[in-house]
Amino acid sequence: MRESPIYKEHRIHTTRLPSGPWIGLIVNLGRRTVPTKDALTNTVTRVPGEYRLEDEAIQAARAYIDHEVRDAPE
Repeated sequence: MRESPIYKEHRIHTTRLPSGPWIGLIVNLGRRTVPTKDALTNTVTRVPGEYRLEDEAIQAARAYIDHEVRDAPE
């Protein structure tokens, strides 16, 4: 797993699958929120999709945080 800087109280981790595409996971470092449908645990969420480039996986994770996590009811 690789990690990028913290984004809005979430750490974004990326990894490359053996088949080639990149995936992303986000870890909530701040206050607890209601888990989204993609949550693996109370703090870890798998960003849906597979991406050709690591940067695309990071951008998708940021968009997921902005739209799915931030809009989830508390």
